[in-house]
Amino acid sequence: MAKRYTSVTDVLHSMDIPDGQKKRQADYIKARQLSRMLTVMRSQKKMSQMQAAEKLGWSQGRVSKLETKEDRDVSIGDLLDYANALDLEMSILFLPHGMKIVDRIKMHALEMVKLLQRLVKLSKGDREMEKAVHQFHDECLSNLIGMVGDCRKSICFKPRKELTVIGPTQVEQMIEEEDADLAHA
Repeated sequence: MAKRYTSVTDVLHSMDIPDGQKKRQADYIKARQLSRMLTVMRSQKKMSQMQAAEKLGWSQGRVSKLETKEDRDVSIGDLLDYANALDLEMSILFLPHGMKIVDRIKMHALEMVKLLQRLVKLSKGDREMEKAVHQFHDECLSNLIGMVGDCRKSICFKPRKELTVIGPTQVEQMIEEEDADLAHA
């Protein structure tokens, strides 16, 4: 049976090529996270490069170049146009270097609260909409509790068990005497 790989990096590491070449390839892959994401998003829309090019008013070659560029070479304008062609909105998030994961989670939670509050404001005065927003809040709460609970279940916390050691009587007596001497020292 053929070996199954879980990532391009796994395939790369299994190849019989010099380590330097493997590193260059891995670095290139890492430098293309955004452009790889663009390709996947287009594919999920069941759109060919040619179809995307038509929507953008670009050549197919330009779409191909965008989808293979290193992230730092992709322009904001091209991203905006590409997102629009895929009927997507684009947001940019700036975070402090080294921001802790827990702080990122809190930041996103606060953003969720802001959005939920916007829904409440939008529904004010419309009884049916208020009811629907109330149900949506319940749904969000239930889903969030479920998702956090699932993550929590995956924590492999196991309490430590004490080790009981029973040895020959003479050895145990000798250890007890040493422990007593240490206690008096």
